[in-house]
Amino acid sequence: MKCKVCGAESGKYPLCRSCNMKRQQGLIIKCDLCGCWHYKTGPCVLTEENTDFYLYDPKESLISKSEQGYYEAIKSALPEDNLVFPQINLASFIERTDNSRYHNELFRNVDFLITDKSYAPKAVVEINDQSHLDDERKKRDEKVKNICEEAGIPVIKFWTSFGVNQKYISEKLSEVLGKNDNPRIHHFKNEVPLEIYDDENPAEAMPVLDASKKSKKKKNGCYIATCVYGSYDCPEVWILRRYRDKVLRKTRCGRLFVSAYYAISPKIVKLFGKSEAFKRICKIRLDKFILKLKSAGLKDTPYRDNP
Repeated sequence: MKCKVCGAESGKYPLCRSCNMKRQQGLIIKCDLCGCWHYKTGPCVLTEENTDFYLYDPKESLISKSEQGYYEAIKSALPEDNLVFPQINLASFIERTDNSRYHNELFRNVDFLITDKSYAPKAVVEINDQSHLDDERKKRDEKVKNICEEAGIPVIKFWTSFGVNQKYISEKLSEVLGKNDNPRIHHFKNEVPLEIYDDENPAEAMPVLDASKKSKKKKNGCYIATCVYGSYDCPEVWILRRYRDKVLRKTRCGRLFVSAYYAISPKIVKLFGKSEAFKRICKIRLDKFILKLKSAGLKDTPYRDNP
């Protein structure tokens, strides 16, 4: 980052060391009027005398001079059927597969994206200088790497401290782009809704990517159990949902019971769900029943409802 007053390198701070000392002495202020850093006795950019002020300015270049050298080296090392693009947003070539309303983690830029002729992403290239050794920057870089690996897109890192080594860059690109497949690595299992993981072994299962499974599906809610235990996704309710699907729904009498339960239980919860006495009595009975189900071999691990 450049110092907002003198333009010198300031790391991740708006002011360099020298200007920050002047700020502590009261010589430099953050103006309440324009919101900019400037000398206390200096002109405010929003004064009538300053007619040359514009809120937005174009950058000198899309990429830094250091990155320009790497860009030329990468471009010359790529096979004819590959393209390279600088400063590409993750959201331009990666998308989430669940129904999350938010995907702020994708609003990050990578230095270069390599694609084939049909613009399908093949690899990400990051150019790292000393600023990438900062703890916060390391966390950002790790997040980007994990997102790309989850999507099956390899990340290649070149450090500016080694300079632009054309031979090494060519060999590294050839090694990565020469692979037919890049393995996808799970990094975000704990952030994905349990419903889209396999029933018996959710921790090791692949997420469901089929579009039909991405749509929000209606749950056959265990109304009373959810009311008692406070969540539809908890060990007690998981085992009850397994009992419903794997035992009750296998017989005609069981299906009739399930249908009657779903017809009556919402009304019961609506009438008594806020009563602590109701929850306490139901919990005593449910706890005993759940112990019997466990002894019969039913699991209380994360469960996805049968369609």
